[in-house]
Amino acid sequence: MNRVFENTSALFIAQLIGRILSFGLMAILMPRYFTEAALGSYITAMSLTNLIAVLAELGMQSPLIREMTLHRRQARHFLGNALIIRILSSIIAFGLMVGTGYVIGHLLDLQQNFLRMILLLGLADIINSTALLFRYVFRAFERMGYEALTVVVERSLVVFVGGVFIGLGMNLVNFCAVVLVASIFNLLLSIGIVARRFIPLGFHADLGIWKSLMRQALPFAVGNICNLIYFRIDRVLLPILSPHGVTANAWYGLAYSLVIAFTILPGAFMGAMFPVMARTFVEKRRKFGGIYTDALRWMFLVGVPFAVGMATLSEKISYVLFPNYEWTAIAPALRLLSWSGGLSFLTTVAVSVLRVTDKRRAFSIFMGTTAFLNIALNLILIPRFNHVGAAMAMIISEVYLFIGSFIYITLRISKLTYISFAIKTGIVSALMGAALMFLRDRFSIWLLIPCAMIFYLAAMAAVGELRRGIIPKGMELTDESSF
Repeated sequence: MNRVFENTSALFIAQLIGRILSFGLMAILMPRYFTEAALGSYITAMSLTNLIAVLAELGMQSPLIREMTLHRRQARHFLGNALIIRILSSIIAFGLMVGTGYVIGHLLDLQQNFLRMILLLGLADIINSTALLFRYVFRAFERMGYEALTVVVERSLVVFVGGVFIGLGMNLVNFCAVVLVASIFNLLLSIGIVARRFIPLGFHADLGIWKSLMRQALPFAVGNICNLIYFRIDRVLLPILSPHGVTANAWYGLAYSLVIAFTILPGAFMGAMFPVMARTFVEKRRKFGGIYTDALRWMFLVGVPFAVGMATLSEKISYVLFPNYEWTAIAPALRLLSWSGGLSFLTTVAVSVLRVTDKRRAFSIFMGTTAFLNIALNLILIPRFNHVGAAMAMIISEVYLFIGSFIYITLRISKLTYISFAIKTGIVSALMGAALMFLRDRFSIWLLIPCAMIFYLAAMAAVGELRRGIIPKGMELTDESSF
């Protein structure tokens, strides 16, 4: 088993556990104890702090992983100097969180608890952002099992301890306090693992490293901010523009949380692929097309059937999972978000290619124009179609981003070595969707979903697409001597 598969599996399993736990808390436990308005307020606060927290990140992820991957002996100096930058940017980001939260709370006439949630969740986001720097060490050294451990521990603390608090009748402010405590533990655990297993924490301040990181990071920072804007801005604008206020955020947020729970694979897979793709592009560029093709192929094989199946069964899924809420309002958003979720598998590959090949200008342009398009669409569609308009804006934005970035990569970076996988996947997924449409009113989703998965996997195996490796032959990296 090659290193990429091991790392992908570790991250995928950990994030799957984390998403399942988080989804169980958000979609099963919270609706039993809180009204739609209360849950909508929490989603609004969480989305706002997540959105502004990207300012603290400053686009550091790709350059820092890239530099530590290529210069391992200098990893502790890159990490230490990046930590100083992160602390300074975090102070600014937290101030913006508090100020913006106060303004939105006043506009929506929300209670003082909303600002308290902003304070607690904002601090948690800042601390988790700092912990990410240490997780980048795990990725640079291709030991994502440690990252998987920190993900599971942090999510478990939030879900189990927070769930107990909710069950005891405590409010959402108390839950946000649990989130903050879990983030602190996550940071301490990440620091401890890095110090004991990878690199010493001592370093010397180096303006050369600052300049090198920021020269690479700032263009990505602009792109990252724009990227998160089009992923988060809908849940900030929705309670302001919708006549249903924060309640609309509950309907949209539940649908979104269900979709995002099943889109962890692209992040895990591309996280494991990133160091391999970086070295391939620098050292063996002629083989980059093969590894890019395989990455897109695997995401295509998973993303397309996911979108087809989720969209076809959206009404039944909403009815089964959200009986305490207005499930008929959740289902239309879920149907559209399923397609944007499927597209996110493909856009994750495209965005990763732009990052790994250091196409900063192109990355910033695509992220910026996508964010602008998404904001404009939300402003137009939400007042007319409520939370369904936000879902429409999301899917149009994902289509634009994928088509534009794919064309750019084809013309400027690398072409796909073959495309037959797309045709096979499309045909098999269409057959699966037709069968689900015919059977969805006759059987339970708990029977339909596993049967659909078995049919799809059997059909794709029959046409030969499951026999291909994860990365091209000759590119397997199984030990550190391959660097």
